Amino acid sequence: MHFSLLTVLAILALGHSAAHADAPADTGQAVHVNSIRNPELKSYRVMTAGLDAFDDHHALAPKAREVRFQLIPGPGTPADIMQDVALRIAGNDTTITVPLSADGSFVLPRSAQADSEDADLVTNSKQGQFRWQASVRSDGVPPGMRRLGDLRLQCQVTVAIAKKEIPFLIRTLVATKLRTTDWCSADALKMGTHSDPAIASATLLDGERRVALQVKNGGTSFLAPVGDTRYADDTLIELVYKDTGDARPAPL
Repeated sequence: MHFSLLTVLAILALGHSAAHADAPADTGQAVHVNSIRNPELKSYRVMTAGLDAFDDHHALAPKAREVRFQLIPGPGTPADIMQDVALRIAGNDTTITVPLSADGSFVLPRSAQADSEDADLVTNSKQGQFRWQASVRSDGVPPGMRRLGDLRLQCQVTVAIAKKEIPFLIRTLVATKLRTTDWCSADALKMGTHSDPAIASATLLDGERRVALQVKNGGTSFLAPVGDTRYADDTLIELVYKDTGDARPAPL
C-alpha cells in the first residue's frame, strides 16, 4: 500500500485536532492582526524546525541556496486574496515584517529573539484561508523540470515541521505504518507537490525510461516517489502545463 504525503499529513491534522478537541476554551488574550480575530498563524519555533531540516539534509540538494515557503489559497478564497496579504513574526517584543512575493512565497529569517519569545508567524487573514508549503529548487534545473533530490529535501522540511505540531502517539502511528521514523525515506510514501499553473502530466526521466507520475486535484499537484531508492537525487521530473501543453518554469 502506498501513501501520499498529503494523506499522511491529513491523518496527522485529524489526530492533532482530536488531541485538542476536549481542551478547555482559551480565555486568555486573543492574537489580533489588523483587527482580525484568530488569524492564520504558525509557531515560529515550529517553522524553524524546517530550516534546521534544510541545513541537516542539504546534501540532497547542494545547489539549492534556500528553502522558501508559500502561502497557497484554499478552496473558496477570493481570487485576489494575495493582493492584501501581509506576513510578520510577532512576539512579546518582536515584530519582523516578512516580505511576500506575488505568488505568496517567502524566506523565513532566523531570529534568536523570536525563538526565545516563542513568537508566531502571523498573517492578516483569517484561519483556514491558506495552507503552507515548503519549496526547494536547485540552481541549474531546466525550465519545466523538478529535481527529485530537491523534492526529497522539501519532504524533509515538511515532515520536520509536521512532527513538531502533532502528538507523540500520532507520530508513532505514522512511523509504524511507514516502518521507519524517517518518513521521507519510506518507499510507500509519495510526496504530493503543488503546481501553479495546473499541469497536464508529470513524467520521471530515468535514463531511457519515462515513468508517468500520478497527477491529482485537477492538475494542481503530482505525486513524487521521494522514498524510492531506485532513482538518484539528480533524477528529473518533466512537467507539461495545461495552458500551453509545453514545459515551462513554475512560479517558485
